[in-house]
Amino acid sequence: MKRALLLPGYMGGGFGHVNRCMVLADALASEGWQVAFVLAGQHVATVQKTGHPIHQPRFPARPRPERHNSPAYTYLTDASIQVLRDGFGRPWRLRAAVAELMWIIRRFRPDVLIGDLSLLTWIVGQRTGLPVVQIVRSIMHPDAPEIMWWQSPPDGLVAPDIHPIFDSALRGWKLDPIHRTEDLLRGDLFLVPSIPQIEPLPDTVKATEYIGPLVRSSAGADQLPPPLDGPSDQPVVYVTLGGGAGPVGNRHFFEVVNEAFSQSPWPVIVSVGRKFQLSDVPAAPPNLHYYQWVPGPQVIQRSAVVVFHGGYGTTMEVVQHGVPSVVLPFHTEQESNGRRLEQQSAARVLSPSSDPSTMQLVPRGWPYGQFTMGIHPTSTLQPDDLYQAVSTIIADPTYTEAARRLKAAASQYDGAAAAVQHINQLV
Repeated sequence: MKRALLLPGYMGGGFGHVNRCMVLADALASEGWQVAFVLAGQHVATVQKTGHPIHQPRFPARPRPERHNSPAYTYLTDASIQVLRDGFGRPWRLRAAVAELMWIIRRFRPDVLIGDLSLLTWIVGQRTGLPVVQIVRSIMHPDAPEIMWWQSPPDGLVAPDIHPIFDSALRGWKLDPIHRTEDLLRGDLFLVPSIPQIEPLPDTVKATEYIGPLVRSSAGADQLPPPLDGPSDQPVVYVTLGGGAGPVGNRHFFEVVNEAFSQSPWPVIVSVGRKFQLSDVPAAPPNLHYYQWVPGPQVIQRSAVVVFHGGYGTTMEVVQHGVPSVVLPFHTEQESNGRRLEQQSAARVLSPSSDPSTMQLVPRGWPYGQFTMGIHPTSTLQPDDLYQAVSTIIADPTYTEAARRLKAAASQYDGAAAAVQHINQLV
């Protein structure tokens, strides 16, 4: 029996990385593979429900807690901030994390390592001689990284210098040096969980395969919430914050939604997600329906427009179901998703980055010097702008036609089944 060890980031990271790995793990298991996760943090309980074994680091590095309020938007121009997010603030923490992974590998004896934004997978793959598969978004592909491709990054941004963390360790392990953080995402096979229209890459990249969306099946008979529980030809607007609500999940955001759609002719379904409580939502007009949770894929299928933050999961779901959207990003990776949909005429993007006058440069410090973050401290979203974007999409059929073209393109890919086939060929 072949064995695969999945590393969705370090400590799990965002749920999008974990969810992709769960989808792939299920597909591998159905083909006779034994799979296990290396995971700690908030998503352990979710993975445990799948029945796949989890190896939890006993002494995981932990990022420093934030000492400031979350901004409305953050510029991410490369992957270097992930080093801080993973808690690798000192070289010894990196060495300790790698040593623990080496111990887990000796214990589990995998045939392949599969990473998803894990900065350690390539390192331990090189040290153990195991093949490495990277689930990688096009904007972080080590051969062509470009997170902020639609406009020039603001002047004054200075990324953290990660070389003091990695250089000496890599030399000690006799591994190739890195020139940028994305070099840590190297591997023997790259699986892009999307389609070329949404995540284009140059022809020069090697060992890279598009597999289509890695999202859970929408099959099921979940009860649809009102007003979708009965027959109706009326357009429905679906507003979802997803699993990473972040700074958009606050009372001000819901006040904007209420004001934007209070006089609209369409019913609006709002899913607040697990990071917000319904008791904190301001009183809504009669045509707005707030829920803690709804069966997202089924609601998307019945919606005329989806309003969301640009996360990977919902992006792939609107593509799979051919539904146009309005994207309200709170960092550049999300905006990249929205801009690609907009580039295909299947979405409108309302981003603070469109107004450079509200951007602030914020100095940050860590043991190896200063770096500078670019942020928009408060939301610039206006009710009239949100209403206008949604009404334009509903009134103009070209948006739905473009979304359905993306759906047809995505249907040509086999997702997790294709990923398993490529992994089998590698191993």
